[in-house]
This record gives sequence, C-alpha cells and structure tokens, in this order.
Amino acid sequence: MRLRFYGKKTCVTCQKAKAFLEEHQIAFEELPIETHPPSKVELERLVNETDVKASLNSRSAIYKAQNLGKNVPDKQAAIALMLQDPNLIKRPVLINEQGQMMQGFELDQLKAFLKS
Repeated sequence: MRLRFYGKKTCVTCQKAKAFLEEHQIAFEELPIETHPPSKVELERLVNETDVKASLNSRSAIYKAQNLGKNVPDKQAAIALMLQDPNLIKRPVLINEQGQMMQGFELDQLKAFLKS
C-alpha cells in the first residue's frame, strides 16, 4: 500500500501518525501541507458538508482570527480558505491508492483506514 501523507513537520499529531506508519513499515509519500496541499478536488471530497468544522485546524491563525469555531463557514467557503492558507486544514491528511481519505490521527480510525 502506498499512501500520500499531507502533514507538517512541527505537527505533533502528524509526527504520531508518521511514527505509526514507519513502525508498521507502511510506505507513504510525505508531502508538506504548506507547500503541497491537497487539491481543490481532494478537499471537495474530504470536507463533509454537514460537519465542516471537523476538517478545520482549530490551532491555525486564520481559524482564530476569523473565529471559525463560532462562525463556521459553509463547505465552499471553508475550502476557499483552506486553499488560501493550507494551515487551516486539519492534519494529517492521508489518501490511499483507491482515493479513500482520512483526516487527523486516531489510532483505531487509522488502523481501519489501512485495512480498507
């Protein structure tokens, strides 16, 4: 299995996910989310219209500056903001060879994703 792994070197969650993948010898292509973010098409598939907030990085400057915790944008507005500032994308983002996607790091969720 070959994964695309969008992350940030300073992101603790990304470091944990990466360590798990390496420990289990799962091949992945690491892409820095700041300079090589997921495409608009990928974000369209990733962001859930009914739960946009789940795809937002609450620690990003734009999230705080625009108070996105209370003023949650709709899907299209969120994607536009993510494309403008990829740090707004919740990390890591993993995409497998079949195009299935996962966002964030929860061990059980990652294990299930890897089996799919």
